[in-house]
Amino acid sequence: MRKIDGEIDADLIESIIKELPNITDIHSDKHSLLIHGMGGQTRNFYSNLRTSTELELLWSGWSSNVWWTYLLSFIPGQAGLTKILNRNKLDQHYIEIGAQSMCGLYFIPNELVDGVLEEVKRNRTIDIENLLNGFANFFTLTVDFDYNGGERDGDIYYHELTLGDELPNQLERTLTRTK
Repeated sequence: MRKIDGEIDADLIESIIKELPNITDIHSDKHSLLIHGMGGQTRNFYSNLRTSTELELLWSGWSSNVWWTYLLSFIPGQAGLTKILNRNKLDQHYIEIGAQSMCGLYFIPNELVDGVLEEVKRNRTIDIENLLNGFANFFTLTVDFDYNGGERDGDIYYHELTLGDELPNQLERTLTRTK
């Protein structure tokens, strides 16, 4: 397992995300592709996703499980876990769901979907690495689209990338490129 994290140019990460649907391995029928929106959207946003034929909404709810945050329900702080059905549009959905918040993109073996769903329901924001032990063909990408980059605010995001040891080369090259 390999990890990369830090600031990344906003244009670079967006071009990486837009390149993903063109990679054959992203369409693996042995893997699921999940988007974990970690807040920043309204309840209505996720309700509208229920009618999409390109996504399956697995769960939505308040982005924190701290009781007092429910008092702030007027703030767009809804989180959600969606499964991408039309992977040709994964880039559009990931950027839309992640707008103004943190967002995870999980390319994981199909058998892990239920475990990820349970972790999201229980903890809201999660570290799914413990579920990936024993698996080698996966990646997780989390981007903070609302990152305060100081003088470069708006030009950079913060990202965390975890790559399985047997992730196909083209996926790894795309996800780790620096230009």
